This record gives sequence, structure tokens and C-alpha cells, in this order.
Amino acid sequence: MVVNRQQESFIDRRLDPWLGVNLSMFWPGLGQFYAGRWAMGLGLLVTEGLLLAIAAWSIFSPEGDTLTGLIFLTTAIALYGFNLLEVLLGIIAVNPSAYPEKIPRRHKNIWFAVVVTRVLPGLGHFYQQQFVVGLILFALALVGMRLQAFYWPLLFLNPVLMIVAVYHGFQSFLPKPAKSQQAWLSLTLVGILGTGLVLNLVPKWIDTQIIPCVIPTPSMAPTVIPHDRVFVHPRPDYRPQRLDIVVFYPPEELKADNPEADYFIKRVIALPGETIQVFDREVYVNGQPLAEDYLKEAPDYTLPPFTVPPNHYFVLGDNRNDSVDSHVWGPLPRRLIVGRAFKIYWPLDRVRSLLSVPN
Repeated sequence: MVVNRQQESFIDRRLDPWLGVNLSMFWPGLGQFYAGRWAMGLGLLVTEGLLLAIAAWSIFSPEGDTLTGLIFLTTAIALYGFNLLEVLLGIIAVNPSAYPEKIPRRHKNIWFAVVVTRVLPGLGHFYQQQFVVGLILFALALVGMRLQAFYWPLLFLNPVLMIVAVYHGFQSFLPKPAKSQQAWLSLTLVGILGTGLVLNLVPKWIDTQIIPCVIPTPSMAPTVIPHDRVFVHPRPDYRPQRLDIVVFYPPEELKADNPEADYFIKRVIALPGETIQVFDREVYVNGQPLAEDYLKEAPDYTLPPFTVPPNHYFVLGDNRNDSVDSHVWGPLPRRLIVGRAFKIYWPLDRVRSLLSVPN
């Protein structure tokens, strides 16, 4: 058989295709680096990073387009799958006679067991016919996922369980692994812990930065309408500005009539210390008419001059005549304000920024 220099290096190094898959599960391109295919690996690594960055910006940025974000996110997921298949078949293709089974069944492969263990602890032990241990690990993984959903500090549970499962399966398969195998195992265990914590903690961090809310009523039409989904940026130090659209906890006056409502959404019209008045179908702040091109219709009610107390805001719905707001129940305490609504992210034909004025 005639082979080129690159193929000779692959064969001499005795590459394991499933070790390559294991590495590429951490991030696209790492398995290709292991196989010595640096250009392919670098291309996959950079491309995946760019796709995810554009997807995140498009989905979460006020100016971003949700559909574009979903397209880039789907492409990133597809590239991840292609990366795993490519490194597997790429290594096998160099010397196919050395790998009679793409998915090893008759000749067990420890790195295949590691890969399926990373999908769900216990699967690798089932593959190695250690059914009792596999069942225990499988059950613990399911319990761990449930516990993590209720108590976020336990987010380390499943990464640690996965490390235990991988290490136990590896040691039972190779009680005395070669130094190179031991090195790859150590790297895998560290990688599992790091990526597991990142994948578990990043969604929790996003929860602290962005709250998704569903609009239930037409009180803010036409700016936001029922069934619009908006992103809210919660900030304890947030100081609303005039025309900001804010989301807040329901005041005491509204809780009895809206027991299931978690949040309300209105527009800030008057700030602490300012005087607001509504007459002749116009809103006046400190005696000056407020330009409001976002209204569905002008207010058909009157409000005598009212000075907003300290640490309170006067909020009104854009659908003035169908909104239970500050003209009904009074000024909004700042302590109830969750944050500023900054984007309609769904449905796709309604995606737009809600940042009418800069902070």
C-alpha cells in the first residue's frame, strides 16, 4: 500500500478515532488538532466561535434580529455535529483496515465508552456490560438533573458524576493504562469539569441578566401587544428615564385583582419630583405638553396636577384608555421596578428594539 507522509504520521501515532470524537465534543476542531489536521481544526474552532457569537448578539442585542440568531445557532449546532462525524471518519479513512468497526461492538473501545458516558452517565457501563453500575449511575444522573433544576448550587453534581463515571469505566477497562492514555484521561476529566460547569452556569448567568416576559394584555398597544415576548434587563441600580418601558412587580393595589401576574409593563412618564397633569387629551409634565407619537389614542380622562414623590415614578400604558396604571393606582415605588424592557424577541414579525431613548 502506498501512503503519503501525512498518512504515515497518522498510522505511526496510532490515532484513536473515538478519542478524536471525545476531544471534539469539548469544542469543534480539537479532535482535528489531535489528528494533526491543523487547518481544518482551526477553521472549525474559529467558525464555531463566530457562529455562536453572532447568534448570541442577534438574539439578545436590542438591535439584533431573532431569526438571524436562530439561523446562526442552528448552523452552529449542525457544524458541531459535522465536526464529530468528520473527525471520526477522517481518522478512519487514513487506515480503514485498522478500524473494521466504526462503532466498535466486538472489540470494545474505551474511548467510545467515554463518549457515550459523556452523553449520559451509565451508558458507557452498559456498553462495557457492567449493568448494575451503569444502572446506578444512570439513576443518579436523572436525580442530579432534577436536583439541579430546583437548587442551582448543585449544578456541579452532574459534571462530578460524569467524571466519576468516566474514571471508573476507564479504570475497570484499563487497570494499568499507558502513560499516554493516562494523560488523555486526565485531560478529559479536567475538560469535563470545566465545560460542565460552564454549560450549567452560563444559563444561570443569563437568567441574572435577562428576564423573558410574555405580554398578557393590550395596555401597552401598539408598542407591545398581547402575546409579544420581551426581554427585560434587571438591574438593582437602575434609574428609569422618561419614556423608558419598565417591567415591575404588581403594587398592592393590583395583587388582589391579578393574583397570577408576576410582572406588569408600562412606560415611565414622570420622574421623582416632577409634576404631571392630564387635561384636554394631553399629558403635561412640569407644565409642558409631552410629545407622544407612540400612543394608540389620546387619553380621554383628566388628571389634576400631581407631584411625584421621591423614589417613585408615574407610569402609563401606551393604550391610555385601556390601561390600569398610575392614573388609577398612583405612583410606582422604585423598589418594585425589575428593569427596563429592551426588545421584543418573539414573534419573528414583531422583533424590534424597545430602547426609545438612551439611558
